[in-house]
Amino acid sequence: MDQTAWVKESESLPELLFATAAKTPNHIAITISDTRIPYAALATRVRMLAQGFFEQGIRPGDSVALLLPNTPVYVMATYALLQIGAVVLNVSPASQGSELLHILTQSQAVAIVTLDVFLPGLYRVLDKSPIKRLFLSSLQGLEQKIPPQQGTPPPILIDTLFRPPQPDTAQIRPVADDLAVVQFTSGSTGTPKGVLLTHRNILTSVRQSSVWMNAPETPNAGVLCVIPFFHVFGMTIGLHLTVAKGYRMILVPRMDALDLMPILRLIETEKPLSFPAVPTLWAALLSLPGIKAESLQSLHVASSGGASLPAWVQDKYRALTGLPIYEAYGLSEAAGATHSASFPGGSPLGSIGKPLAAIEARLADPSDPSRDVAKGEVGELWVRGDVVMRGYLGQDAETARVLQAGWLKTRDLARCDGEGNYYIVDRSDDVIITSGFNVYPSEVESVLSKHPAVQDVAVFGREDRLRGQVVIAQVVLRSEQNATAEELAQLCRDNLPDYKVPRSILFADRVPRNPAGKTLRKALH
Repeated sequence: MDQTAWVKESESLPELLFATAAKTPNHIAITISDTRIPYAALATRVRMLAQGFFEQGIRPGDSVALLLPNTPVYVMATYALLQIGAVVLNVSPASQGSELLHILTQSQAVAIVTLDVFLPGLYRVLDKSPIKRLFLSSLQGLEQKIPPQQGTPPPILIDTLFRPPQPDTAQIRPVADDLAVVQFTSGSTGTPKGVLLTHRNILTSVRQSSVWMNAPETPNAGVLCVIPFFHVFGMTIGLHLTVAKGYRMILVPRMDALDLMPILRLIETEKPLSFPAVPTLWAALLSLPGIKAESLQSLHVASSGGASLPAWVQDKYRALTGLPIYEAYGLSEAAGATHSASFPGGSPLGSIGKPLAAIEARLADPSDPSRDVAKGEVGELWVRGDVVMRGYLGQDAETARVLQAGWLKTRDLARCDGEGNYYIVDRSDDVIITSGFNVYPSEVESVLSKHPAVQDVAVFGREDRLRGQVVIAQVVLRSEQNATAEELAQLCRDNLPDYKVPRSILFADRVPRNPAGKTLRKALH
């Protein structure tokens, strides 16, 4: 579809908020604990905060880091900064030390917005960074107890920045092709890279996702926002799509993976329509003792992204609710989802569905990228459309390597069936080559996951003098269940050719994953 059908040149992300506030001013925009913030009040606060940032010297094109969980401050700061033409730099609060310094330095961020609880870690790197302004939302008054380090800017409380809008800020008009966000990749493939996303990229992603859900609108329906907004999935679906639809963000700033009862209680009390989550969260939630269909009855759009959804999770959810979990695929470089299971019926088990409306997709032959592979064959997934990033920050060679004639090379290997449904086979970087044979970790993981005692599994390659690499599996067992390495190896021998059978099966308490749920294979050993 022509780009003008998706985004006009004059459009920008803050208009999503202002349009919704004008249309439904009294509908609730944010729910967090006992606090309710209507859209009109949120829009007013955003305009005032934009003025405050401007008076502190933030100008169009400046990069401002947000080191924040899902809080009202994140929402307000994002739209306020975008309104004055600044660039939002999404940073995980888990980032620290050299990684955090790398992100701040490479982006040349002039300011940071954060919570006082993150000050101890931040002060360790701030004096070495280009940060000139430190904007703080104070929860515990730690800024009064922790003295600033020498060479760091003094904290400026966010609460002091809400000023009446003036003509100088009202005249700033960001447009579709202006840079909006620098989204650093998870680092699962090495040092995090800064993905440059424009207003057009993100607006297109939001609108194609809105088109995907071709169902009657439910006014001010709730969206459970557990996925962090600093992640591209959370930012696009949890934040911007929710605002565009006039839905209500149910914010979860922090989640204890070992205690999911608060999440279940939130679902029961707030009754969200939509719950985007990562596979590990769905698996943990559906493993809760005594979970019932009644607890999940409000969820009409349960979605999963970031990694492959285990088959047992999909099967159990369908058995409980009669509905699918809609598995999606996307990446930071495409401003979120590029494929999703069909709504409302879902797609075949293990499939990521079909390309979304603004996406062209192809499967390139790894040995001859000018050629597309045949249906059913494995190729590298390439995507094209207005969601595709401008490039990587400060990495022209890497940008040229992954962007070719408008196509984004995802580096993920996939196949497509006769109905047009795509299946991710594995990441090309993760393929194990043993004795000249290719082994896709997901194939082995799928077999091991069928064992009733296996809760989680990750497969990786280990260097071997004779074979080049050998297959290794790291397995997490369910509590109070047992399985031996030989038993699991036999399961693989019964279902796989010998070269794909793990040469060693290790038992562990957890599989290392990034916040999106992707396996960190480089951390496996």
